Amino acid sequence: MTKYAHINSENILQGWYDSEIHTTIPTPNIEVTDEQWQNALNNIHNKINADGSSEFVDTETAEQKAEVQNRINKKASGKQKLLDLGLTEEEVKALIGV
Repeated sequence: MTKYAHINSENILQGWYDSEIHTTIPTPNIEVTDEQWQNALNNIHNKINADGSSEFVDTETAEQKAEVQNRINKKASGKQKLLDLGLTEEEVKALIGV
């Protein structure tokens, strides 16, 4: 049984494949040991190096991070408006989940 990490051009993990399960292994791919595979899974690694070692890299763009922050800010602003209207923390949490 051989495990493969299907990667993109920047070695970012696209999926895992096992020769005992899959008849077709997409390319590019890197062959990994069971230990390397388990380490990547246990540590939520998303980059697989040519030697099979792995690491986590942040793949979000600045634009994506800004959008997430914008949503957080909007939610916080909405929460404050509800509190300003006299709702309790518990009522606000029931309405919007924060």
